[in-house]
Amino acid sequence: MMNEKAKSCAMLLLLQSNQTTMLSAYLRRNNNSSSDGKEKDLTAHYELRSCPIPSLNRKDYPPNTILVQTIAASICGSDLFGLGGCASCPEWRRPTALFNAMPGICGGSGHEAIGIIVDMVPSESTSSELSIGQKVLAMSTAYMYKVDSVREVIEKETGQDISSVYPDQCGAFAEYFISHTSTCVKLPVSIPSLDFDPRWYVLAQPLGTILHACHKLGSVINANVAVIGQGQNGLIMTQMLANMGARRIIALDLLDERLSYSLKNKATHTIKVTTPMDVDKVKQQVRAINDGKLCDVTIEMAGHQSNTLQLCSKLTRDGGKVLLFGLPPDKSESQMSIGYEDMARNLTYICAHSPEMESFELAVELIERGICDPSGIFSHTIPFSRFVEAYQMANGYEDGVVKILLSMEEH
Repeated sequence: MMNEKAKSCAMLLLLQSNQTTMLSAYLRRNNNSSSDGKEKDLTAHYELRSCPIPSLNRKDYPPNTILVQTIAASICGSDLFGLGGCASCPEWRRPTALFNAMPGICGGSGHEAIGIIVDMVPSESTSSELSIGQKVLAMSTAYMYKVDSVREVIEKETGQDISSVYPDQCGAFAEYFISHTSTCVKLPVSIPSLDFDPRWYVLAQPLGTILHACHKLGSVINANVAVIGQGQNGLIMTQMLANMGARRIIALDLLDERLSYSLKNKATHTIKVTTPMDVDKVKQQVRAINDGKLCDVTIEMAGHQSNTLQLCSKLTRDGGKVLLFGLPPDKSESQMSIGYEDMARNLTYICAHSPEMESFELAVELIERGICDPSGIFSHTIPFSRFVEAYQMANGYEDGVVKILLSMEEH
């Protein structure tokens, strides 16, 4: 059986000798306006195209730029835009600026990916622990543009603005994509258990964002915590809160199947909410679980702050904390209101965005040590050749989807 080093060399030789094109996902531009000027089709549609493999032969790429051959990727909630959602709330996701900006980007908005380094721009002045043939969790250039902390790493490393360093954004929904060693984490050879799928290391990317949020939140030992939203990140947060010593973890979601995953990820209680939401009823349910009390901490993981921020506040005791993790569905929703009553109760609101690379390094370690278990997160494994189907499934909440693992190896 071919060992890992030989396998990496074989892949590199294939790239150098025969393969010149790759499959990549592109958001298909829709005709979004009707004759009367109103928005018509606001559903996101992807398509797969054959395109040239990115080349590092450009003289202006900085040293330690790498070409990554993707092993596995996954679809994040932030990749879902345009109309979509579940039957309980079919128009929960509003169009974003990305909807019109993404069609020209190879690999779309993909940013959760692991792969093998198959080419690298050499450096005469700086050394890197990474080299050709190593497996890494890698940040795509599209992600560098969106996340300040990762962009700052590149700009500090190169001394240039990101738009000068990587003028052509690329996402990770592709068989190959460009990254940089300073925005990668080397993956371990070891696995935490015999039934662990090494492709699950891709979960280190969303886990890193959760760890950043947990660090900002502080101790939850013996706390009663409510987590609103049980998509992939809500489930990871639920699991981490249990590891951090929370006494009760109450998971709230619209979908029964997601709440069943909550219990697998160490939630102590679940509450199915409905739309329109009866806040007083939910408060009664929370009090019944917490011996008559509201929660010490409430965490917003759904990404609909205009709707869920108020619920978070109402479920939190006087002097408690509200952590805002989920991204608003549209940048045009630039303001969120906090009621006077909630301000007078001295609630603390915490925002969590732009994790540092150290958070992703820790995430890889926690998965390797078995502290974070990805087995209860992924609901589907689908070959990348079926990406269009996979995206539609995720965007439409079909087939009980929670988290999709896209496998390049099966393709």
